[in-house]
Amino acid sequence: MEMLLVLVVLVTISAISISGSRSFTVQKEEQRFFEVLQQDIYFAQSQSYSLKKAAKVVFRESKGTYEVFTDLQSVAVSRKLPQSIQLKKTSNLTGIYFNENGTVVQSGTLRFSTSSGEKTLVVHLGGGRVVFSE
Repeated sequence: MEMLLVLVVLVTISAISISGSRSFTVQKEEQRFFEVLQQDIYFAQSQSYSLKKAAKVVFRESKGTYEVFTDLQSVAVSRKLPQSIQLKKTSNLTGIYFNENGTVVQSGTLRFSTSSGEKTLVVHLGGGRVVFSE
């Protein structure tokens, strides 16, 4: 009987720790995704400025990916969005476009659905400042 009680307690503790580690892993994956996305946006901007060519970061909602173009046809980077992240239909942008001076062509907001709620990426006109918020 005592052995059964110890076993029940052990299984309960294991179940709690496993479910907690999964949510922690998902949160870390999402955090890493947004860090890489921000770096890719800065990469596209720096490429447009240095090469004096238009560049863009385009989200493909149907594929669950985004692509970085260093000119209007060449895909430099293609990345898959984690399963826990989706671009929301309430976003008024599907991509970020830089002209040959490295400035943003169109401002707007990209809204993402994550495991911890909504995260927004606001793109400002001009120097191409990109701001993430939760």
